[in-house]
Amino acid sequence: MPDTDTASVGRRLVAEREATGFSALGRVLTLVVITRPEDAEHAVETAAAASREHPMRVITVIIRPDEPVDRLDAQLRLGADDGASEVVVMAALGRVGGSIDTLVMGLLLPDVPVVLWFTGDLATSPESEALASLGSLGRIAARRVSDVTHAADPVAALRIAAERYQPGDADLAWSQISILRAQLAATLDQPPYLTVTAARMRGRVRSPEFRLLAAWLVLSLGVPVTLEAADSPISIAEVALTRADGDITLIGDPAAGVTRLRLPDLPEQHLPLTQRTAAECLSEELRRLDQDRVYGDVLRRGLPLLDGGPLRDADEDGRHV
Repeated sequence: MPDTDTASVGRRLVAEREATGFSALGRVLTLVVITRPEDAEHAVETAAAASREHPMRVITVIIRPDEPVDRLDAQLRLGADDGASEVVVMAALGRVGGSIDTLVMGLLLPDVPVVLWFTGDLATSPESEALASLGSLGRIAARRVSDVTHAADPVAALRIAAERYQPGDADLAWSQISILRAQLAATLDQPPYLTVTAARMRGRVRSPEFRLLAAWLVLSLGVPVTLEAADSPISIAEVALTRADGDITLIGDPAAGVTRLRLPDLPEQHLPLTQRTAAECLSEELRRLDQDRVYGDVLRRGLPLLDGGPLRDADEDGRHV
């Protein structure tokens, strides 16, 4: 639908739904995806995969402010190829993208929650055109999901996310480490219940997953966390918790597809590798629409503690510098 408007998109959506027999009654939420052209197709595919667990309407707004014309182009996608979702893809050219709430409000499903997902660095760039144009849409959203993993400088993006944090904010990097956090918590929730006196992490120290987990450990355990750079295919290669009886160690082994758990005086255990797809991370964030207080605390309180702690960085080859 080239050179169209929101009202025309809405009418066409209703007509197509009636023609194909699809119904909006089973949709549990509206996911509004704000993205750039280079991220758009991956975002739509990720949302479609997540919709198999959460049937929803997906409204993807592709921001193209550098285009010389002011125009709205739209595309509708219905059917099995898009999971359990109905997808509206809108390309906002020129100044049309300056008012995203106006474009989207008329397409929201009634009486279901609204979740916003900002791909790339749209939520954490120093001057985000997406945030500036949300208006009432930002106020009614139950969750606002970012993805600092793909920011040009993830560490700086995390600091911006902490400065801008509001209840309801979330990030896919935080979802990525939820299984690992659960594994670590489970190892401490069994005898002999000894106090952790120190912690150590190895991996890609500039990745947001690495820094969020380190900040969570600092905040939760109240002990020093030593960070060591390593040339690793995964963000978090190893986590070690020191106690009086020895170290509890989790080592990621992507080649074998497992995480190796080593406990003092016990045989090594093999757990599922904690690496997850973007769709799995997004699905997790859509399961809960209330405030994630732990994530907020880690951003605002844990990261500042981490920045003041010991850190050895590495060059591109993984050597300590």
